[in-house]
Amino acid sequence: MTPRAHRLARLIEILTLVQAGTDWGPGRLAKHFGISETRIYQDIKELSKAGVPISYSGDGYQVDDDFFFSALNLTPDEAALLLYPDSLFRDDIALPIKERVRAKLLSALPPRMRGIFKESLVRTDLKIEGALERDEVFEQIHHAVGEHRRTVIEYRSIRAQDFEQRVVDPYGLVYRRYAWYVVGLCHKSGEIRTFKLSRIRRVAPTEVRFAYPEGFSVKRYFSGRWNVFDGEEHDVVIRLKPVAARLVEDNPPVKDASLMKMSDGSAIFRARVRGIQEIGWWVMKFGDQAEVIGPPALRSQVISTLIKMAAIYRLPVIEEQVAEDDEGYGSE
Repeated sequence: MTPRAHRLARLIEILTLVQAGTDWGPGRLAKHFGISETRIYQDIKELSKAGVPISYSGDGYQVDDDFFFSALNLTPDEAALLLYPDSLFRDDIALPIKERVRAKLLSALPPRMRGIFKESLVRTDLKIEGALERDEVFEQIHHAVGEHRRTVIEYRSIRAQDFEQRVVDPYGLVYRRYAWYVVGLCHKSGEIRTFKLSRIRRVAPTEVRFAYPEGFSVKRYFSGRWNVFDGEEHDVVIRLKPVAARLVEDNPPVKDASLMKMSDGSAIFRARVRGIQEIGWWVMKFGDQAEVIGPPALRSQVISTLIKMAAIYRLPVIEEQVAEDDEGYGSE
């Protein structure tokens, strides 16, 4: 790509970023492109010369609302499909919409690039198995989040026998390991809670608009957790035999974890995590290829599950042996 073409691509991307958000100032743009702020000022000047009504608001650059830069002309359904891909849902019915979006995207590409993508798409199969249908529940929650609308839901928790009514201020949607959740203030408990969308039977948005709490971030709210469940922070240490070590190396379960390899192919997995219940489930999927070293509460959790499984399979000798072997390890 020539320097002129490279700059043109950057100008187009600057427009796209600025129109998509309100906090793209010179510093953030310079960091994003890996160039100086002086170059950014020159680019903004170039856009202004070309007739683009771009200005700085204090928080970032903005483009006048009556100026449109859109080549794809996406419908609301098509935009929703790109923002919430159908691969994140189960038994999705959006195939016709997906085909339209794909055609629009391909038509906007240069001929050579279009040929590469068309060939690649024919030979690619991608499906992330979601746990929720793209149904009315998702659509109403999605709109309630965007409109800051207080919502009444009928919800059944994992331990409840029946559905109960909850009033929620939905702060955001979260997708974690094949399932959708909504995070928000539960007026029954007075606390921020996480509700799994597949356990919501009915959604009834109200006319009340809530104020999004200052400083709250859904990303920060889940930071440090293994998946969804919260709890006290623990230093987790797990010994992995060679097969499990290779699997964990291929697909690390959390960020900022370390894997210390041994000469025999085994490894020691370490991570600092909020909440340990889900870790126990993860460890047990490796069977005899993984052993919890710490914390004691997590080791006790796994042992307790093993004892219960031994009882289910009527293995009293194994049950007694497991309890005996672990005597001396602390438990909560």
